[in-house]
Amino acid sequence: MAPMGMGGGGVRPKFQGSGGELLVTCLIGLLLSIITAYIYLPWFVCKMARYVANNTTLGPTRRGELRAEFTGTGGELFVAYLVGMLLTIITFGIYTPWFICKMIKFFTENTQAVAPDGTRYRLGFDGTGGELFVTYLVGAILSAITFYIYVPWFLCKLVKWANSNTRILENEQPVGSLDFEGTGGELFVTYLVGVLLTMLTAGIYMPWFSVKMTKFFAEGTRVTYQGRMFQGQFHGTGGELFVIMLLHGFLTAITFYIYLPWFLVKQWEFDINNREYTEMGGAGGGMG
Repeated sequence: MAPMGMGGGGVRPKFQGSGGELLVTCLIGLLLSIITAYIYLPWFVCKMARYVANNTTLGPTRRGELRAEFTGTGGELFVAYLVGMLLTIITFGIYTPWFICKMIKFFTENTQAVAPDGTRYRLGFDGTGGELFVTYLVGAILSAITFYIYVPWFLCKLVKWANSNTRILENEQPVGSLDFEGTGGELFVTYLVGVLLTMLTAGIYMPWFSVKMTKFFAEGTRVTYQGRMFQGQFHGTGGELFVIMLLHGFLTAITFYIYLPWFLVKQWEFDINNREYTEMGGAGGGMG
């Protein structure tokens, strides 16, 4: 029997990393990326993804807290990224939808959540570049000819398409799916006001704009697990993000980026720990 909700709130991810643990990985990764003309970057990205996963749990569930893992390797990402970039360049951007799908597939299929009893959960992505091509092409064209007014609709269509092509697997057996119910019309005012205020305040409003966008996409997300539907939520505020960006951004600058690991950890804590998935029409509870 799959672990059902434990009550008293929704399922929440929790990140508990520290900047000190990340410092060596960051320093070595940045140095090797620079001296290899960024050839090492895929390995660095995978090390960072593995660090975030190793410090993240998800719960509560009746199987206990799920522990995240990332199994992707730099070699695999290097080949996918190199081929994708080359094909995108030589096709003048036409290959972009296929490249996007390759990247989504790599990260979703290499990220898992493991229960104490060994049960493994992961996402399966079935989208193809051919399916995405029309949505991407039409959205890009409409965004350009409407002076980017169409962007909210374009973003919603992309997220809807990605979620609709994502399944939840339990020990490689399908047990659920994702969906997105937000619309461009709902996002338009938030997007327009956010862009204008960010420009008028010389970027000061950006943290509030970013949080509003995050809230919109989180609340529009639907997760179906064994017949039960859960809605995403995001509890962070623009003020909290503003302090993180201002204070930790300043410390990163004056320490010549030595403080960067601590800055990244603060950002991940804000983004991950403020997310929650609660059952719709129920009293909440875990789905894992």
